[in-house]
Amino acid sequence: MPSDLSQEELTEIVREAQQGSLEGFHHLYRSYSKAIYNFIWRLVGGSADAEDLTQETFLKAHRELKKLRDPAQFKYWLYRIARNEVYQKLRKSQRATVVSIDDEEVSYYDFLEDGSSGLDPESQVLALELNQVIHQALDTMSPKYRDVFVLAVFQKESYENISKIVGRSLLSVKTDIYRARLAVKEQLSKYLKQRK
Repeated sequence: MPSDLSQEELTEIVREAQQGSLEGFHHLYRSYSKAIYNFIWRLVGGSADAEDLTQETFLKAHRELKKLRDPAQFKYWLYRIARNEVYQKLRKSQRATVVSIDDEEVSYYDFLEDGSSGLDPESQVLALELNQVIHQALDTMSPKYRDVFVLAVFQKESYENISKIVGRSLLSVKTDIYRARLAVKEQLSKYLKQRK
């Protein structure tokens, strides 16, 4: 997560960007583009779509930045733009599912969590299979569960931050994350029983 900026630095850089500083906006892009890309990629499951939507997110952020009243809210505002871009694309393409584990553009190793590449081959295969099961479970979730699950589990955001990003109460977010985790746990349990 991009936390190399203190809240004061972030506020100052956002204000500079709002006043037209390209260097300020580039700093924001460098600080947040990887996290936004990863968030979008988890929602759409394709690297080409994720790259396009990340660019669209930052283009829209650049156009709308002057309208952001509280620079300290930039991160949450940016995630909301990213979510909206994803769901606009999905509505346009009228796709029912947003995560595909069969996307040939995505390397299977992209599904491995950080650090698992140092595992022995058998453990790597198991990690890959488990991540595929997780992505299949994500595929069956409604967007409200998928959003909060991706933000909590993969983006490592706090419940408070997720609440600000998705614009729902803390209790609603906690409930949805709990339900999403249960759904994933159920899929993993089924997979592990079949594997025995």
